[in-house]
Amino acid sequence: MNNTFQQITVVVQGPVQNYQGRTHHEEGITQRCLTSIRTHLPDATIILSTWPDQDLSGLDYDQLIISQDPGQNYDGFCPVNYHRQVLSTQAGLDAVTTPYAVKLRTDNFLTGNEFVQIQQQFAKTELDQQIFSEKVVINSNLFRRSSHGHRVIMSPSDFFYYGRTTDLKLIWQQPDFNQHDFSQQLIQQAQKVAGTPFALEAEQTYCQIWLKSIAQDKTPLLKHRFDVNRHDIIVWERFLASNIIIADPETMGLGLRKISQRKLKRANEYSHIDWLKLYKKYCDNTITITIDKNQRQLELRRLFKLPLSKLAFRIKNRVPA
Repeated sequence: MNNTFQQITVVVQGPVQNYQGRTHHEEGITQRCLTSIRTHLPDATIILSTWPDQDLSGLDYDQLIISQDPGQNYDGFCPVNYHRQVLSTQAGLDAVTTPYAVKLRTDNFLTGNEFVQIQQQFAKTELDQQIFSEKVVINSNLFRRSSHGHRVIMSPSDFFYYGRTTDLKLIWQQPDFNQHDFSQQLIQQAQKVAGTPFALEAEQTYCQIWLKSIAQDKTPLLKHRFDVNRHDIIVWERFLASNIIIADPETMGLGLRKISQRKLKRANEYSHIDWLKLYKKYCDNTITITIDKNQRQLELRRLFKLPLSKLAFRIKNRVPA
């Protein structure tokens, strides 16, 4: 297995300490992150991609990349730290020479290496749907399936990505946002719902940009968070089934920062079994899916919670056309 780990580089990106305006980092979380990689991915290469003037004492890495902080983003569409996350991820991926890579934030850590095996387990794809050379593993935490009881699309978590290095570069090594021919349209659409419950989730803004860049003809430009029809949902599900593996943190080997931990899985998030159902439907109808107790409880909570959430939202707001 260590020979497999030698083919992996982990890009640990982001700040390694708290700073003004960002104080939720747990003490020593980046040290815990790096130590966990040595434990669970022995012989893997670690690249730490961060900013100047960080406290690097006691941190164990193989290569350090320091980028000038681009500062917060104010283009009217992207989250304020969009350029920071993209730049530190790009700089780290630029230095990767191994065939496989992990994109990991400095405030998460590993609890195992099961994601390596998971990534190879579901190789079948739907005809004409494959975009990546192999599937990319993304954690289910904050991978939204719905919001306020409404189905949503293009809202994957940004915590963890694992796959072929070339595929991670497709996702993260995009040109500057304003260089895209669709950037002004996204900004104009976002301004109409800015400061309202209809504004896109941060994860949707990231995904809009990279997915539109690599699958232009199949990717709609969302006017607001709930701008989705049945056709869009099917297109999104087919993309997920053929290109992504949604895995649960506790079974894939990902540890979460304390503020991201929950006693029960959120009803609005995908689970791995949710993804397996899509994979069976679109790619491989021969697989057997075992619905465990956690999935049954999740589906039961959705049955009651999501309609109530949708009703409460509709009473308070009117979804824009």
